Amino acid sequence: MACSLMDCCQFFNDNMKEMPKSAEYVKDKLCRGDHEVCNRFKIYKEFGKNSVPRDLDPEDTEQVKKVIICLQSRQQALDCKS
Repeated sequence: MACSLMDCCQFFNDNMKEMPKSAEYVKDKLCRGDHEVCNRFKIYKEFGKNSVPRDLDPEDTEQVKKVIICLQSRQQALDCKS
C-alpha cells in the first residue's frame, strides 16, 4: 500500500521537482514500498503533518534525530504548561 502522504509530500513537490527520475526512484523505494520506514512518515505519525520539515530528506537519519529531539522538547514544554 502506498503512503498516504505521497501526493502532498513537500520533499518531492519542493525539493525534487527538478529531478523527476530520482524522485520516482525514491517514491518506488519508500512511498510505494515500505513507507513505514520513511523518516518523514515517522515524524508525521508521531508529531503531525505540520511538524515535518519541508526539506527533511527521508533517509537522513542524523537530521531526523535532531528534528525528533527538538519536537520532543517542544512537546514536553507544552505538556508542562497544561
